[in-house]
Amino acid sequence: MADTKKHILTQIEAFDALRISSADERPNLEMLLDSTDEELKSATGYDWAKDEPVDPDAKTAAMLYLISLDDGAEVPQTYISKTVQLDAKAKGMTT
Repeated sequence: MADTKKHILTQIEAFDALRISSADERPNLEMLLDSTDEELKSATGYDWAKDEPVDPDAKTAAMLYLISLDDGAEVPQTYISKTVQLDAKAKGMTT
């Protein structure tokens, strides 16, 4: 099934992050991408998926979160640092 909703990460980026070659390997991929988008929106107060192009820091944070979500692991410190940077960007404090 084709991905019709715009996410922070493209399907190809999600495949690369999860080291898979197709959505068949993760039938819940759309749910994982939705959860990732919502987590970053909740953490920063900004909907990064609506930007074109999507901020590179948002993509990095999304990849880190997606991997931890898929693995069932704790989010890495790098993710937390990225969300702090993104929160500042969303509030116009940095460029």
